[in-house]
Amino acid sequence: MDHRIISPMEMYSVARHQMDFYKSVLSHLRFHISSFSLSEWKSNIEKAIRLTIEAQPRLRLQIDCSRKQAYYIILPVDVFNTLPIQIIERTDDDEEFLRQTLEHETNNGFIYNQNLPLWRIVLITSSNSDIVDFIFTFSHVIGDGVSGMAFFTTFLECLCEKPTSIFSLNSDRATNELIPSNLPPLSSLIMKIVEKILLPNFVSQYLFPKKYWTGNIQLNGNEPYETCLLSFTLPSTTLDSLHKKCRSEQTTINSAILSSLLLATSDIFGEKKNMEYLCGVAVNIRRYCEPIISNQQIGVVLSSANTYHYIPYRENFIDLFWPLTRQIKEQVNEEIDNAILPFLQTLKFVSNWNEFIIDQRKTLPNGYANSVDISNILRWSFKNDDNQPWKILNGTFAQSANVIGSVFAISAVTVNDILKIVISFRKHSFENIEQVEMMKDKMKQILIDAISL
Repeated sequence: MDHRIISPMEMYSVARHQMDFYKSVLSHLRFHISSFSLSEWKSNIEKAIRLTIEAQPRLRLQIDCSRKQAYYIILPVDVFNTLPIQIIERTDDDEEFLRQTLEHETNNGFIYNQNLPLWRIVLITSSNSDIVDFIFTFSHVIGDGVSGMAFFTTFLECLCEKPTSIFSLNSDRATNELIPSNLPPLSSLIMKIVEKILLPNFVSQYLFPKKYWTGNIQLNGNEPYETCLLSFTLPSTTLDSLHKKCRSEQTTINSAILSSLLLATSDIFGEKKNMEYLCGVAVNIRRYCEPIISNQQIGVVLSSANTYHYIPYRENFIDLFWPLTRQIKEQVNEEIDNAILPFLQTLKFVSNWNEFIIDQRKTLPNGYANSVDISNILRWSFKNDDNQPWKILNGTFAQSANVIGSVFAISAVTVNDILKIVISFRKHSFENIEQVEMMKDKMKQILIDAISL
C-alpha cells in the first residue's frame, strides 16, 4: 500500500544507502534481568514488539525506488508474523563482545523494494549471566537517532502493559512541510541554493572555498567500506560535575563533547600544526515543526548546523577548552536561528540524489563534507521499578561512518545518568587505528580535566 512520496531529507538517506555510503543507525539498552530465561521471556518480548509496531507505524514502512519519485509503502501486517529477531549467545568479555556486535550491525544495511522491514533486533544473552543486551538497528530513512530511544520508550511501556502513545501514519508528513514557510530568511535560502544546487562544482569551489582538516591520508574514493567503533563512558558523578561546570561556563555538554574531540584530534593527528575544522552538528528540529512533534515519535526530523574553528598548535591544549566550548555553542545557536531551516528548504531543489552525492564526494576536500560530526540525542531516563524483574543499566546510540560525512562521527546518549560516547570512523582512513584509540582516551581525559579548570 502506498503511503507518501519520500521527502528530500529522507531521500538523502535513501541515496546514501543506494551508493553504499552509509548502512544503519542503532540504539541499545543493557538490561539486568533476575533469573533470566530466554524461553520464558521470548514470547513477552515478541508481544511487546508487535504492540510497538502498532503504536509506531513507521516501523511498517518500506521503500519503493522503482518509480520516478521514490515512495514509502506500508508493509502488510502479516509480514510481522515472523519478527526480524536474532538471538546471540555471548561468548567473550561483555564489553568487547558488545562492541564487536554493534560494529557488525553498523556495517550491515537494509534492502529496499522488498517485503521486509527496515529494522531488526539483536538480543545478546548468556546462559551464566543475567545481563541481556537489546539492540535495535534501523535504516535512517525511517528514523533518526532520537527515534531509537523513542522505540525503546514505547517497547518498555508495552512490555510493562502500561498505557502508551499511539501515533498514526495519517499525520506523517515530510519534514519540510512541517516547517513554517515564513521562518527561513530569503537571502539565506537563496545563498544556500546558489552554493549547493545551482552553481557548477568548479565555480562553487572557487566562490565558496572550503579549507578544513579531512584526515592525514589522501583517499582515492575506491577504499572498501568498513565502519569501526570505539567508545567510552562518563559515570553519573563525573557527568553531574561536568553539567555543573558547563552551566557555570554558560555552555552545554554537547559543545563540551565536540570541544574535547577537536582538541584531542589536534593533539594526536595535528602533527604540531595549526588546525582548522568544519563541524557538522545534528539538530533535532521537532520543536520547530507545526504542530510540534514529540520526541517519543519515530521519524526523520532533523537538520544540521555547521561550525568552524581554528585551533593553534600548543604543547597543552586544555587551556583552550572552555573558550572553544563557548564558541561552539554560540555558532550552533546562530546556525539554528539563521541556517538550519533554510538548509531543509534547499534540499527540495535536488532532482537526482544519487548524482548529487556522487558530485559532492568528487568536489569536497578528500570527499568529506566536514572534519567531524556530532549527534547527541541527550538524556533518556528509564525508571527501574522495584516491582519489575529487570533494571536498565545503560545504553548506546551509534551509527555507520558516512562516506561523504566526516573523518569522525560522534554519537552520544545519556541513559539513566550514564553518558556513552561512540566514535564511528572508516577503517581505511587511518594507517594506525591505535592513534584513534589514543585520541579517544585523550577526549575522555580532557572532559575530566576540564571540570577542575
